[in-house]
Amino acid sequence: MPIVVPRSFALKCVLFLLCVVLVSLISLYKPAQLAQLINLEAAATEDEDFVGLNEDDPRLIEYIRQHVIVPPSTEPYNLYYGVNHDPSDGQSKVIDELLNHKLNGFYIESGGYTGEVMSNTLFFEIQRNWTGILIEPNPRNFKKLLSRNRKVHSANACIGETKAATKVVFRNENIRGDIFHSHEYYYIGYPWDLSIAKCFPLYSFLLALGTTTVDFLSLDVESSEYKVLQSIPWDKLDIKTLSVEYNLIPEGKPALIDLMKSKGYIHYMELNRPYSNDLIFVKQEVWDNSKVRKRALPIIDINNTMSWIARSNFES
Repeated sequence: MPIVVPRSFALKCVLFLLCVVLVSLISLYKPAQLAQLINLEAAATEDEDFVGLNEDDPRLIEYIRQHVIVPPSTEPYNLYYGVNHDPSDGQSKVIDELLNHKLNGFYIESGGYTGEVMSNTLFFEIQRNWTGILIEPNPRNFKKLLSRNRKVHSANACIGETKAATKVVFRNENIRGDIFHSHEYYYIGYPWDLSIAKCFPLYSFLLALGTTTVDFLSLDVESSEYKVLQSIPWDKLDIKTLSVEYNLIPEGKPALIDLMKSKGYIHYMELNRPYSNDLIFVKQEVWDNSKVRKRALPIIDINNTMSWIARSNFES
């Protein structure tokens, strides 16, 4: 007489076997991940000519100039959406108004991504004839960025959190990418895509480019924004406006606003969109000369169209 196995019991056995297989795979994958991380962290601490050099060290400036910064492309633009499309999430419209539609300005975009998708600076480059630098540490994204043939400098690196040059383990993701901290290895089985990234102070990049004036700083570095801003020698630079992502910083939004106010900036507005959570800051002296100061404040709808409302109705 055949033995009849209850269906529920058979299902439990199958699930148990699947769990055993999954745990076995993780146990094999986890050591490989840790070995990768250990090797990368060891490589990040290896001495190189630039590591540890201070932000204004002539040797560091020359290293960045010769080995990090890529010159502007001389080829025609290779933009998927064309030259008339503004891919920003509204940041460019606000900054353009604050700066009275300034021509021939200079920008830094840290978090350059692919050089087109969600770019906060492409509008200024094409429509306002600005120059600047795009900084993107993810090697795959940087390759795409170069293929767009932007007419500005670029760097496959990151803006550091300190006043000295460093190397870090960087976690590469499609849109997000951030400095990887070793305590995060508790992500069992997480498909890490790690690489070594060179990080340099923002001041060092500017010295290498021969300027200390920045009309617009777009800072989107996935949780390091506060530390980056804290490391900037504000007395040596003239940064007129900023768009700073705030939602991932551990210090919190109030601390970020307080920091910028202490440096002489006005918290102009907060921009929350599907892919953006930014605070807009403007230097006091720029605000005093902005035409926006004399009229209503901007509201940007889901179609990226700007309208204006009375100040008495505006809540930042």
